[in-house]
Amino acid sequence: MNEPIRPTWVADLNTIGSNLGGAQHVVRLDPAALVQAAIAETGLRDFGDESWREPFGVLTDAIENEANLNLVGRVLTRSELLRVLQNRLRIVDHLKRHPEIEQGVIERPVVITGTGRSGTSILHELMAQDPANRTPQAWEVMYSVPPPEVATYATDPRIARADREVTLWHEIAPEYKTMHENGGALPLECIYLMLHEFASPHFSGVLNAPSYAQWLGTHDLAPAFRFHRRQLQLLQSQYPGTPWLLKAPSHLTMLPTLFSVYPDARVVLTHRDPVKTVASIVSLVATLRRMRSDHVDVAPLVHQYTEGIALGLEAVMAHRRNGTIPDDQIVDLRFTDLMANPAAAIRSVYERLDLELTKNAEERMTRYVAEKPRGKHGAHRYSLEDYGLEKESVHERYSVYMDQYGVEAEA
Repeated sequence: MNEPIRPTWVADLNTIGSNLGGAQHVVRLDPAALVQAAIAETGLRDFGDESWREPFGVLTDAIENEANLNLVGRVLTRSELLRVLQNRLRIVDHLKRHPEIEQGVIERPVVITGTGRSGTSILHELMAQDPANRTPQAWEVMYSVPPPEVATYATDPRIARADREVTLWHEIAPEYKTMHENGGALPLECIYLMLHEFASPHFSGVLNAPSYAQWLGTHDLAPAFRFHRRQLQLLQSQYPGTPWLLKAPSHLTMLPTLFSVYPDARVVLTHRDPVKTVASIVSLVATLRRMRSDHVDVAPLVHQYTEGIALGLEAVMAHRRNGTIPDDQIVDLRFTDLMANPAAAIRSVYERLDLELTKNAEERMTRYVAEKPRGKHGAHRYSLEDYGLEKESVHERYSVYMDQYGVEAEA
């Protein structure tokens, strides 16, 4: 499988880093220096609870010793780490000065999850068209203080600031836009709120950082969900709305922890043929990592996601059977049903969530589908054969899951 050709400006910058003896000599990612830079920029020193420091240390160590970043990758990663540190400082400071915010109620949030590339994004975007739903948008997650206000929510200057940052990914890797669209005023998934605890699958997706990924898989992520909740309380303090509409495929393997922090959450679980989702996820992750590194080994990703997703789905099925998570608070939605008739699928989801679907909301969703056809930014092309997989073996590995939820083979 041929790798996409990088834009000239990206290749030239990375060459400069190599010519200077390595990108690490140009852009430093020393954890103590990053923390001090965030303190100097904000004039604040209190990061709140110390639970973030261990994953931050594991992450920065993995970045230096495993991620093999090029110059563009180091610039992206440094700017991201600094922004998150600064935003955390400002969030903690604002909550200290306004303690009443943490009394705010997060009532019955709707959480969309499922395997990656199974329709979670389009479902999130469609339901976000309903004015009754409150979604965390990119700009307010990235630059949370002061909290957004109703009067300026659509015109806040932070929208343009965030938009420039997140759409840069499209310029570094143009093929990425065929997979996922970024934007300052688009709904953002929960992994970006969890960044503030430095315990987020975002980092293990965009970086080759196996030690950090192992840390995520073997540690309690409740602190990340608790800080996630505090952020939602802050964001709704001047712009209330119910319910919160949230989304993250990675929640699939974290549902017991999610329900421990949000016990009344309602979860929409999307389902799609693993032959499609596994290949698509591998393609997406490889693209994300190529934005930051010249050395991306796809072979380990194939095994990691083929087996890892299967184990995650098996755990969900077991948790639903044994009562570890409340099965009656989970709504199942097949990708094929959503694509075949979006309006009918949405009506069914709303009915099972006990939500009112107004005529206005339905019209807005219909218009959104018409204005954003599949493949609007080009086709995302991938196949199992690209990664040495056979559909028969994948279907066999996932046969119990497919039977359980009536998942149809698409290939």
